[in-house]
Amino acid sequence: MCLGAPVKGAGIEAGRVSLLVVCLWLIPLCGAAGLSACAGLSGEKFGATTDFSAHVYARGGPHGDAVAGLMLRGEVCDGEDLRAAHETLDEAAFVRFLERHGGVGEIERPRSNLAYVTLPAAPGKKGLRLRVAVLARPDDAGRELATAIAQHGPGSWGVHRSNLAVLGPVQDPADVIELVSTNKLACWGVLTMASGADVYVVPGGYREL
Repeated sequence: MCLGAPVKGAGIEAGRVSLLVVCLWLIPLCGAAGLSACAGLSGEKFGATTDFSAHVYARGGPHGDAVAGLMLRGEVCDGEDLRAAHETLDEAAFVRFLERHGGVGEIERPRSNLAYVTLPAAPGKKGLRLRVAVLARPDDAGRELATAIAQHGPGSWGVHRSNLAVLGPVQDPADVIELVSTNKLACWGVLTMASGADVYVVPGGYREL
């Protein structure tokens, strides 16, 4: 549920996202403790660095928690279908994609419009838990994902495709770039990341106009 109203025209495009709606789509799902209590949506703090392995997947950053100016390299999505999806999707569409690109560890479906999908864990580590929200319209998915990322702050990220919004856990931006490049999430959905106090749509992968 979104509270408030836009004060100017809104849009989401490659670069800065104008966040003009205060949307509390996560609060009802996280209990009285608030957004920080959402399982799978918090992570360890990260340090600023410009020396990271993800440079093989992107150019232009990141620089600490700032990703503005970053762009995925063309080879990241070579061979992937980047045409915009116009059909209405459910979480099963997301799961099918993951099964072709690294697999799925666990799926939880607490509601018909909400799922948690955990990626397979590396030895000695916990699997990455992704929150998949099924929205009514594509515009809702992009807007509410951007708002949730802004609420979580630095290190927050997600992807959206058609009416699906997938929110990941807070991570070092360099790790996010490596993850979404190797498992092709950036080729399945519009990659959106926190960049300082802004929200940034990373160009070079899947996009919707």
